[in-house]
Amino acid sequence: MKGSKCRCSYATTSHRRICPRCGKKMKPSEWPDEGKVLSFTRLQAIPEGLKDPYNLALVAIENGPKLICWTSGTLKEDDSVTIVEQKGNVFCGPKGEPTSELKAPVKA
Repeated sequence: MKGSKCRCSYATTSHRRICPRCGKKMKPSEWPDEGKVLSFTRLQAIPEGLKDPYNLALVAIENGPKLICWTSGTLKEDDSVTIVEQKGNVFCGPKGEPTSELKAPVKA
């Protein structure tokens, strides 16, 4: 995953030139496509336009940003996950699962 990181430790997957936290110049950075689940929630209502239910996980990348990822699986805190970005959306699944299995929710 690519993004930006500041000396103040603020990190993001977007390409920012100036840190929103301290106002200093940010540097381009890269992080591994894996992280650990901090929190997980099962969506109780399927978002409009989606055929299948999807869940959300808050994932921390080591020395990098925290991301909210879509996932079709059930995860728990401290699970290791693989992260994939597709068309501006971030998906995650259990580490070791083929990344081809991580895909966008199916629209109705």
